[in-house]
Amino acid sequence: MFNRRRTYLFLFFAAVTVGFSVTAYYRLGNASEHSQYEHAKSEVKYKSGKKNKTISFTNDILPLFVEPQKRGGEESIVCVKCHFSSLSMESDGIPENAYHEFNLGSYKDIMAGADGGIEPIIDIENPDESELIIVLEGKGDESRMPYGGPFFKKNKINKIRKWIEQGAVDDTPTPDFDRDVLPLLTESVNGSTPCITCHYNNNDATSKERTSSVACMDLTSWEGIISGADGIEHEELVDVDNPSNSLLLKRLRGQATEEDPEDDHRMPFGGPYFTEYEIQKIERWIEDGAKGPNGEDPSEADTSDAGVCPEAEGSGSGSGSGSGSGSE
Repeated sequence: MFNRRRTYLFLFFAAVTVGFSVTAYYRLGNASEHSQYEHAKSEVKYKSGKKNKTISFTNDILPLFVEPQKRGGEESIVCVKCHFSSLSMESDGIPENAYHEFNLGSYKDIMAGADGGIEPIIDIENPDESELIIVLEGKGDESRMPYGGPFFKKNKINKIRKWIEQGAVDDTPTPDFDRDVLPLLTESVNGSTPCITCHYNNNDATSKERTSSVACMDLTSWEGIISGADGIEHEELVDVDNPSNSLLLKRLRGQATEEDPEDDHRMPFGGPYFTEYEIQKIERWIEDGAKGPNGEDPSEADTSDAGVCPEAEGSGSGSGSGSGSGSE
């Protein structure tokens, strides 16, 4: 009797143990499957997100054309050095287009295409047929670009292709004075002497011992630029109605001015000069209304302390023929 009861108890506990084991097994299996499913879902989400990442023209595409391609110790010619639109003294007021009459310095120009805007280089319907992709990959009749290399790496070309596939969208920000213009006038550009070395606010007691700046021109601030040149004459530096006629742009491009053509010389004095890409940053700002750091209209500028030269103490004319040893 006792042995039979012990046998029943043994079988009962054995059955319970097996039940727990089976339940635990299936639970672990399900947990494992669930974990694998969640991991797979995460992978798909990651890959999908990576694939569908929006390519920014401003942050991802334009920098490829305004900076050199590097490989090893070599650097390519910057695209905008050969592909630009410019006005210069030699062009006699007619826009001067470089190779293939094609400018890579802005969204508007890229979408306009080559040969003066009659040969599209972007094909949204068939990105691989885009002339831009073809020359960067070296598959067309033209020489592979950038000329002489180093050439674009595959990942960079794929980035351009992806941008076109996504519709070649423009996200160029509205011109901003502090971001796009002021640094070009207050810092060295391409190794030049900063403009404000010679064109500063002479009303500042710490500045040049209050001597007159060249052409009585203050390029240290928005108010100074709006104030103009030539001291009390306040000759306008920017022409909102006709941006390309702005004296500031003419001096940077080396164009003749009406005031004193014989003494016209390109700025910064003696170079190195601004590239057309850099000049067009300022031109786009003027086209947008030459607004101040906070969107102010030029008519709102307080120019009362913007480097005004005392009467008869100016050191040159607004055309840049000022005396002094400074460059710019």
